[in-house]
Amino acid sequence: MKTIRISEDVWDAMAKIGKFGETPDDVLRKVFKIDTPQPAQKNKRPRYAINKMSSGIARGMLYVEFKSGESDSWKLPDKTDKLAIREVRDKAVAFAEENGASLWQVNAVKKALTDGGYHLTK
Repeated sequence: MKTIRISEDVWDAMAKIGKFGETPDDVLRKVFKIDTPQPAQKNKRPRYAINKMSSGIARGMLYVEFKSGESDSWKLPDKTDKLAIREVRDKAVAFAEENGASLWQVNAVKKALTDGGYHLTK
């Protein structure tokens, strides 16, 4: 990055061209028609569900199923065994993420546990 000195007249002209919050670099890019480099996008999980998922507790098991056919289940421990609950939760969340679950679907897996009375903080 370079530093330059500019006169008050040039600064005022840049202020007229620019919008509030724009840097001098932004204004000069606009004037010289230079593309703004886009920040590199991280490999994010989808914001919405692409593959429908269901999760819940039945007969002492936590199950996670995807419409595409992938499914898995885990035997639930005693409700007072926090370490074992965390292990099951982590395995179920990892399974959901491996199958492209959205953030909301991952949260639904965790909610299935808490709805069933399997809490980590109590």
